[in-house]
Amino acid sequence: MSPGPLPFAGALDIPAWLCENCGSWQRWFERPPACPLCIDARHVLPQDGWSFLTLEEARAKYPCVLDEPEPGILRLRNDPAPGIGPMGYVVGDVAFECCAVPSAEALERIGRLRVAAASHPHSYGALHLLQDTFDCEVALHPGDLQWSSALRVTWPWDDRLELGDGLTLHHSGGHFAGHAVLHDAPRGILFCGDALKFELDPEDERRALTLSAHKAFVRGIPLSPAELRGYRDLFARLDFTQTWTPFEQAANAGRREALQLLDGMLATRSHAAPVPLEELG
Repeated sequence: MSPGPLPFAGALDIPAWLCENCGSWQRWFERPPACPLCIDARHVLPQDGWSFLTLEEARAKYPCVLDEPEPGILRLRNDPAPGIGPMGYVVGDVAFECCAVPSAEALERIGRLRVAAASHPHSYGALHLLQDTFDCEVALHPGDLQWSSALRVTWPWDDRLELGDGLTLHHSGGHFAGHAVLHDAPRGILFCGDALKFELDPEDERRALTLSAHKAFVRGIPLSPAELRGYRDLFARLDFTQTWTPFEQAANAGRREALQLLDGMLATRSHAAPVPLEELG
């Protein structure tokens, strides 16, 4: 993926390594000594020490599943999954988020990508592999540039970026400084990254039972009032009846439920507890 005659372009050809604790990738000239994303306060350290895999090792250990949860939307996931196990989505020729270990067969089925983007570093997954494979644009908010060393950001943007076909990236902040969401206006879907979190019905993976919001999910850290207001102001402007995270595809929760959750916390105090949807309706 070297970008031509730029200085030190060969540094982008250094091998990438998968962290099994969080599922992120970094480039290092040998097995890395640590993972910067795990050291960050929004994650946790591996209790048994670091474990890093090459692409070949990762593909042998973590099979990739490519399916179509709704017409026109491909979903990439690993089963079993390393780390936190984010899923990736492909809508037309736009990818948003990525699973940790896409297979060669899944990439061949995708066929073509024009743009790859993600909400925040926890769901970058193998975004660098999409760039290497398809030579596509990588559109990321500069607020999270420090986490993007495994790839090359070619399309930095500020508050809003229209990608065509009714797909628009919006900067939300909150969970990460550069956190973004993707609004699919024709389908009424908000790909919300980690702005929201659902617990699903064990009998129906598309039916959410609870809704919550966090600064750090694994540590149970709430968002600040200003961060909650930022989410609320953005969500109020977007029309959506479904909300998809990197882990859940909730078909029964949209803008109304999200605003009720945020309004409740803004009226009292922020928390990280899951709220039953029946209490929001």
